Amino acid sequence: MAASEAPPTAQEPQGSGWQSRDFRTCWFLTVALGTAAGIVWPLRSLYFRAPWIGLSLQQIGWLGFVRSATTTALPLLVGVMSDRSGRRKPWIVGGLGLASVASALYLVSHSFWPLAFVTFCSSAAMVAYGLNLSALVTNTLHDGARGRQYGLYRVSGSIGFAVTSLGLLPIVALDTTYAAAFLSGAVIYLVCCAVSGVKLLDTAAPVADSLRWGAWREVLAERNLVVLYVWMAVSAVGGSMGMQFMANHLDETFHLSKAWVGRMMGLAAVIEIPAILFLGRLSDRWGRKPILVFAFIAGGVRWGLVGVAPNLAWIAVAQAMWGLGLAGAIVSVALITDLVKPEARGTAMGMLQLSSAFGSIIGPPIGGYIAQNVGLPVVFRVSGGFSIVAGIGLLLMLRPPGGERQPESPA
Repeated sequence: MAASEAPPTAQEPQGSGWQSRDFRTCWFLTVALGTAAGIVWPLRSLYFRAPWIGLSLQQIGWLGFVRSATTTALPLLVGVMSDRSGRRKPWIVGGLGLASVASALYLVSHSFWPLAFVTFCSSAAMVAYGLNLSALVTNTLHDGARGRQYGLYRVSGSIGFAVTSLGLLPIVALDTTYAAAFLSGAVIYLVCCAVSGVKLLDTAAPVADSLRWGAWREVLAERNLVVLYVWMAVSAVGGSMGMQFMANHLDETFHLSKAWVGRMMGLAAVIEIPAILFLGRLSDRWGRKPILVFAFIAGGVRWGLVGVAPNLAWIAVAQAMWGLGLAGAIVSVALITDLVKPEARGTAMGMLQLSSAFGSIIGPPIGGYIAQNVGLPVVFRVSGGFSIVAGIGLLLMLRPPGGERQPESPA
């Protein structure tokens, strides 16, 4: 980063990271990425079940396995390489370019194996740009306000997703060929690629030789992070089951139209916006542990409600809890910035994604088997159990807020 855009120091007031050009650019990029997700994600699983595709629920589960396997294998490698180079921008630009190509390729992929390849490409792209956007943003956060300020950044994706799901998606869903959805996603990713190439500063910073390949040692030396990674993986087993089949559940159990599937998904994003801001600020005051425990358990209750909901009103209540569960991921990043030096945060973020993706490898195939042989509602009941167990594990094993140290901010 340029001198004028240097991360704020501990002596500076606890203002907003908004004063940083990189923070502002990442914020607007993430709004756009939330828009792309709001278009593509709710319709993708429905596309897999379209008559000219015709995948079974079990095959959709295996596509989830491909996605999770990719996001398990790559984050740590990408994080280490990003830390070693001292740069985030090339990974962001390259990842967004690949995401654009992958979104367009869905339209010419009409069977399982081509779709598996496209799933791999889109997942690899998400690792590259997602991990490095978060790592870049953490360098702009002020001491003592990291939860609030990272929440301010992360809420941008929820804004894009919510506005799109409730406003734009019903229009895009009128196209029964799904071309409008995937081409819109491709264009948004391409524009983001160009903007990030022009607007992000992210000049190379010197990296100590001891951290070029050894950042993982610093990360794993933090007991709280190891505990977080373990229980994040457990929660991800259940969360990946629910996420993989939510659109199919709304379609096949409640017989919603594509537009209403998008609206129900967007309802959760609307609730996320105040929840993320509030819980991020609360974690700065009370510490990370109570907010993490609450968020994991709330996420489990949400999935359980989806699995027992007799009507859409209960689904709406469950979706309203989604923002509370999502706060777990937000506060996890704040905990990483508390404990890890900036030059090692790519590795730490990679390990966070690795733990989540490792659990996600197991979830979709299990969920596919349950959906195919027992029923879709049961998938969500099992999913909720995993998240609740993870919350209890954090309650018992995570050190209290007083045990969290904060690294010295770079001048």
